[in-house]
Amino acid sequence: MERLVNDQSIAQYLRAIGLLTLLLSGTAVVLFFIESHEFWAIRSLVAAAICSLFLGFLTVVKKQDSVPLPVEILTQLESYSSSESQNKPPLNLVHWQDPHSQGWNTIVEELRTLQALAALEARIDEKLTQNKTSDDTAVLDSLAEGVGVTDLNGHFTFVNSAFEAILAIDSSKLLKSSIEDVLPSEVSANTIDAIARAIPVTFESQTKTDEGTLYFRWSRRPRLNEHCEPNGHVWLIRDVSQQKLAEKMREEFVSMATHELRTPLANINAYAETLTMADDIDFEQQKEFYNIIQSEATRLARFVDELLEISRMEAGSMSINCRITELDRMLKEICDKIQPEMNRKALDFSIVIPPKLPQIEVDKDAITAALVNLLGNAVKYTPEGGNVCFTVVVEDNEIQFRVQDSGIGISEDELPHVFEKFFRSDDGRVRDINGSGLGLAFSHEVARLHQGRINVSSELNQGSTFSLVLPLKTGVDI
Repeated sequence: MERLVNDQSIAQYLRAIGLLTLLLSGTAVVLFFIESHEFWAIRSLVAAAICSLFLGFLTVVKKQDSVPLPVEILTQLESYSSSESQNKPPLNLVHWQDPHSQGWNTIVEELRTLQALAALEARIDEKLTQNKTSDDTAVLDSLAEGVGVTDLNGHFTFVNSAFEAILAIDSSKLLKSSIEDVLPSEVSANTIDAIARAIPVTFESQTKTDEGTLYFRWSRRPRLNEHCEPNGHVWLIRDVSQQKLAEKMREEFVSMATHELRTPLANINAYAETLTMADDIDFEQQKEFYNIIQSEATRLARFVDELLEISRMEAGSMSINCRITELDRMLKEICDKIQPEMNRKALDFSIVIPPKLPQIEVDKDAITAALVNLLGNAVKYTPEGGNVCFTVVVEDNEIQFRVQDSGIGISEDELPHVFEKFFRSDDGRVRDINGSGLGLAFSHEVARLHQGRINVSSELNQGSTFSLVLPLKTGVDI
């Protein structure tokens, strides 16, 4: 078959191919180092290059009307042009030696290079997208709140670790479920109606467990697409059991505080009226009434002091004034203050103190109040005729003030909570005894401010041991 060709046109076209290839390669290298959202430019350049190469090739062919193309090239062009854009067949090299075939082979090789570059860009883009998704998941998994995403039909498409843990349902099961499958049964009709109408919803639920009642706060907000149209919902769930417990304890504290204030005031008022109205009260009875009034006034003053201290603790403004203190004198004052209460309940009060004690730098008033709290609790919760032992031990550059009693003790479940503000045991024997739930919280804070600690060990119906431990060289400057 005769083949005529214009060598100059072919040479010009091949040079154009070389320049276009060089330009595309340089541009691709630059774009490779740009942010991932710029990678769409490479796809555009590849598409433009393919069109340019084919147009250029066909232009040369058009100018050389008298030169027929090899059948193998024509067959590939016909197959390529008639196929769909997503299923284009690969272009192959031809083995003819004429200029048309050489030009065709050059085009095919350049296209293969560009296609490889496009495939590389697609893999990089896919990897970056995967990394971004992985980072987002890691961030959501680090949240304490449960996060779940549902589609418009209410089926879960994503849940984080907290959502799975709070509901105690494996994520694989959740992703096969809908929100209706996990909503608590006690959700009100109004809430169900709001959920059905796809408006923002917030509600609370509770679940009974072997360890007690758990409270959850649910919240739902619409999830919008790029056109600000809803395409699902984001659900948040938070365990608010501790918050509910704190609210309950505060309510109980208000009730208890009312009683603590009203009782001594009523006693003071009654005995004061008796002393005022009665003319035939003998001296001893008057003395007894005055002692009762003084005792109730002291009780009120102590309770008010506890309220003031706890308010400082809440505000984080509680402080101590440390000075060199003689322990012998301080401990004698503490024991003298608590002894009348021990006598009133006929308790066996034993004191074990070393003959020589070091001087330490502490806030005397704060330490005295903390130890009186510990000893006072021992008196409160030890039945009449029981034992209370106050021991002081110096060892390992620390000094321990240990209060041991044979009282009602504390259950294992309640031990971790004894230093929480407003906490009081559910034991009926404790409920019958007046108390604010603030004394141990105050003593714990005093120990912390002195860089010390309070240890506790207890067994129900066997008694408790509280130890206030302080470093011998506190040296705190607060």
